[in-house]
Amino acid sequence: MSNTQENFSTNNHQYDHTTDREVEVELASPWNRISAYIINNLLLALVVFIGCIPAFIFVKFVLQSESKNIIVISLIICISISLLVYAIFQFIQMSKTGQSFGKRLMGIKVIGIDGQNPGFVGTVLLREGVFNIINKIISVIVVFIFVHLFNFPEIAAEFLFTYLLPFICLIMLFRKSTNQRTLQDYLARTIVIKAEK
Repeated sequence: MSNTQENFSTNNHQYDHTTDREVEVELASPWNRISAYIINNLLLALVVFIGCIPAFIFVKFVLQSESKNIIVISLIICISISLLVYAIFQFIQMSKTGQSFGKRLMGIKVIGIDGQNPGFVGTVLLREGVFNIINKIISVIVVFIFVHLFNFPEIAAEFLFTYLLPFICLIMLFRKSTNQRTLQDYLARTIVIKAEK
């Protein structure tokens, strides 16, 4: 018996292909998902901060330079390297387990609606990469329309519409009738559940 979205919406079960039986799963709470998102963003800010430290040391003590251009270039290089290392670890973790660092700390994970691990394509490429590209394109188009066609103030339009899709996703987290699936989940055909301990 294949597992579909209907299976989840009626009884929150997933099909275990290794044992040919259905197993019950518990949806991740909206608060756990929000907390995981906040943790991931705090970790990202920490990584950026850590990336600034070697740039400062290099410019101040190795180059002994006061040039703003050298400082900016050093910061860009060091922050880029630290972000790349963070992204690689995060992507590996998400691809193998369906968990970002934040999701792991909150005890939740992403699975496909077929009950399988969505892997790199589902968890990283679709849920994160493609979704963020779509979000950026839509926000730019909506801001352009409101600013140039309706003479809306640009700062207000950017403030209101840059996070339009994430705001919609936030509302969707609380809809039990759709298993708290967000736009990212529909795009990648995933669902977020409590991880087994």
